[in-house]
Amino acid sequence: WYEFLFSEKPSVLDKDVNVKQLIDGSFYQPDLIIIVDTNSRNQLAGMADFIKQNKRAVLVIDHHITGDGLGDVEMVDTKAAASGLIVYDLFKYAGWDINGNIAQALFVAIATDTGWFRFASTDSRVHKASAELIDYGVNSADIFHTMYQSFSLPRFRLMTAMLNTLQLHFNGRYAEQHLLLKDFEQTSAAYKDTENLINECQKIKTVEVCALFVELKDGRVKCSLRSRGGFDVREVAQKFGGGGHKEASGVHLAGPLDD
Repeated sequence: WYEFLFSEKPSVLDKDVNVKQLIDGSFYQPDLIIIVDTNSRNQLAGMADFIKQNKRAVLVIDHHITGDGLGDVEMVDTKAAASGLIVYDLFKYAGWDINGNIAQALFVAIATDTGWFRFASTDSRVHKASAELIDYGVNSADIFHTMYQSFSLPRFRLMTAMLNTLQLHFNGRYAEQHLLLKDFEQTSAAYKDTENLINECQKIKTVEVCALFVELKDGRVKCSLRSRGGFDVREVAQKFGGGGHKEASGVHLAGPLDD
């Protein structure tokens, strides 16, 4: 089972279990909780409360430099471009069988964490692991189509609303955009539709750094930051309690957006 930080799980993966099921006891009490690709309380939302209340053993598998020490045991490899690489190495080290579904999940983890192999962190280790997973039967073309070429019309309308707010600064090197709650209402889009929207303004030749500010229903503002690599956006995110990578980071800020 999976518990995702998004409102909906990626469509190419299998069943998930939500936080509500864990808290109300409708799901069994696990012997071990495995947290992958984060070690931050802020990102875990209700899951962090579940972990604290139930005091279950926790294994963290992560590649981020910063962390809150959530795990009883932590496997952290900051040189890995994706947490999926660490999981894949664990499978190989332990001699566990990898079937088609497992290979697909690992490929998705690696591909998405590297911006579909676009980020500067994408090295030979990434490509070697991905090639090996394809040998297990992973169809990368089908996965890409499902994840990036099967969007809803409301998402495109939301993207249009975002692009209409585009502002360029510092001779076009910094791009800034935002989405208000009313934009979601007017387009019938969901919060999940914001995923990867920030990448659109990176297609502008001059843009080196970009930010997308999104109003949330709880009054906070989510700020997503991206860089071509010449500027470390993680340092900016960390100053406001967020984190991530040099080229892709994020932080939740106190609202309203006008502030």
